[in-house]
Amino acid sequence: MNRFHDPSGSEYAENRQRSSGRWELDPHAFTLALEAHGRDRLPYPLTYRHEFAESVDVYRERREAAVRRLLGVYDEELHTAFGALLEPQVRVEIEGLHGPGQTEVVRVYAGIVGDRCTLVVQAPGPTREHGGAVTISTVALHALAAEIVAHLPRAQGGTTPRFQGRRGDLRSPTYGRHPTRLSPTEQVQRFFLRPRSGTGEITVFPGYQLDARPTSDGRAFLWLDYPDDGRYLLQHNGDDDFTVIPGPPAELRHRLTNHIAMFTDRRQLSR
Repeated sequence: MNRFHDPSGSEYAENRQRSSGRWELDPHAFTLALEAHGRDRLPYPLTYRHEFAESVDVYRERREAAVRRLLGVYDEELHTAFGALLEPQVRVEIEGLHGPGQTEVVRVYAGIVGDRCTLVVQAPGPTREHGGAVTISTVALHALAAEIVAHLPRAQGGTTPRFQGRRGDLRSPTYGRHPTRLSPTEQVQRFFLRPRSGTGEITVFPGYQLDARPTSDGRAFLWLDYPDDGRYLLQHNGDDDFTVIPGPPAELRHRLTNHIAMFTDRRQLSR
């Protein structure tokens, strides 16, 4: 698909604005672009819910208006960006919550083809379940991790040193507390049983996905933000064990870069 047709029948072969590798689309126009590429689902975790239309005419008018908005920015560069977005060799999916009560949603998606990437950041929508406008940008692979971190909620690294634990420790009863030091189980419980101001998951997967069914071929880690402390990164090591480290921006970039390299380097070696 290289061209769109507007509702009046005229054909747009190129957009009306000069592209700069960055585009902003409302979620309706973004969804229509995906439809034009043969997709009826947004890549996870991006989401959109159509506004209720009182009649078929209202639905048609809104759709035609969204088509016109899309035509105003669509060009060959954006077309190429959609290719990496929808058929990546490696993809990055990020979803999280932050703010008071963790009510603000973070949604970021990146598709990687070779050394070029398409990064999509979705603004919060009218509800927690549905996203708002999207910003699409083309990014070099070496800069992708830094760009992603720049779009996550800001937080300094936490003050607790690296430690390991088990998920079972959170549910384990504690007996005979020592008067001056905590047991490993007590340390885990004291750390996690605090209010959080942010929680999110970053997962890197090979290839692309046509539907929303979960897969187990990715590599993931979590970020955990604690008020008056800072950010930590949690990496699961099997079903029960995990490692927690302070997560300042530099460490987050480093961890994400390594996770991306696990899959991009694997593709290079398989050639």
